[in-house]
Amino acid sequence: MLKRVAVVSIAPILPGAVHGGSQRILDGVLHGLAEAGADVRVVCSWRPENDGGFQPAPHVSVEPLLRLTGYFPDPWEVAPHRILQSAEAIAPVFEWAESIYLHADTFYLRDMVPHGRRVVRSFHDFHYETALISAFGFDADHTIVPSEYLKRCIDATAGALPDGHSGPVSVVPNGIDLDIYRPRPGVIPRGVRERGENDLVLLWPHRPDTRKGILEAIQITGEVAGQLPDRHIRLLVPQHVDAESSPETRAFYDEAVTAAIKEGVIESLEFTPWWNEEETANAYSFADVTVCPGNFIESFSLVAYESLACGTPVVAAAVGALRDLPDHPGVHLFPWGDAAAGSQATINAADGMIDVDGLRAILAQRYSFTTMQRGYVEAITGDAMPADDAPISQGHTYSLAPWCAVSGDRVYHDYESGWSTRPELTEFMANAGQYFSLSHAATANVPTEQIEAAIRDGVIVRRT
Repeated sequence: MLKRVAVVSIAPILPGAVHGGSQRILDGVLHGLAEAGADVRVVCSWRPENDGGFQPAPHVSVEPLLRLTGYFPDPWEVAPHRILQSAEAIAPVFEWAESIYLHADTFYLRDMVPHGRRVVRSFHDFHYETALISAFGFDADHTIVPSEYLKRCIDATAGALPDGHSGPVSVVPNGIDLDIYRPRPGVIPRGVRERGENDLVLLWPHRPDTRKGILEAIQITGEVAGQLPDRHIRLLVPQHVDAESSPETRAFYDEAVTAAIKEGVIESLEFTPWWNEEETANAYSFADVTVCPGNFIESFSLVAYESLACGTPVVAAAVGALRDLPDHPGVHLFPWGDAAAGSQATINAADGMIDVDGLRAILAQRYSFTTMQRGYVEAITGDAMPADDAPISQGHTYSLAPWCAVSGDRVYHDYESGWSTRPELTEFMANAGQYFSLSHAATANVPTEQIEAAIRDGVIVRRT
């Protein structure tokens, strides 16, 4: 096993704080590497809070050597001398390392990596410019993604280039800490008042990004309130830690207030503090339903899985990897943008979770934190043996794009955040199987212009 591992995180790592799902995964990976016997040096962006570096665990040192913004979507938008300083500072770390792991790969200084070093990267999204540039522009010995959805998207695009990205792409699902995320009956989250007898509590526990569906959640709240006049509908929204300091974040929550007033549910909207992991688990258990109604292209959705682990049903728009949530009575999917369907799904979900223990057993088997750590460690150290993809039959050269989903005669496109009506094409695909040829489509009398438009719009993609 490789003993010296350099880890690069464009985002800052702060002592005593883990912000966001990606950083939570990284924290687990660092501890997993250390427990496996590796010495780990973590390079990240500098902040006053991490000046001088620190040790989050034995054999793990955090070194804030990167003078980048640390924030997406523009971490590299700094003065050019800062990039030079960053390159010079990290060169000795790369010389020391036997293996280099690029967490949520947005690292462009690939020439700084000495020849012969093993380079492993992970992607946690496939829609920000930084991730797309990394996938199409740089190679790695191994790429880790958290879901089959994300792997399908990479294979169908960057992986379809003539020279492709080097190295295998393997799926290591994000781990859920089932000791933290578990049913907690009777708890009251910090900053939340007690339940009333007729309360129906909805939870929207996402970061302040409109694409996460705050406006849709408010609309669903209004629809549910209209259908259940005897219930008091509450929508809990934790305010991010920078709600007071950031004008953009403040504007986000002001927009939510305006929408709630317009929808007539301002009394339902309840802002709470931004919770830590334990407090978030309390909130999941306190709520009746967790809502994920936005059109953000989730590559996994920790929120949905954490809620399910706590025994709280999830109502989600069928977008991105949310389409791959377990087939379980606690999961309620609806077509994005359909408020009526979303509200009905919420009402159905409010009946409660069936077989919580059975679902937690599924999560333990597929999404354990320990399994995630082991998967990353094996890939980073070179011990992973990813399975080969099943070959595509000769002549079956096209398929529905992995970022698209069919409903009736319509197609939802994750990257377009909307629906298009394609009756002949959808009817053909319903009977064609997973892969098909253009001659097969022509034989089925699908108009050529529809096929050409679907290829141009990214609704179907070439597979061979």
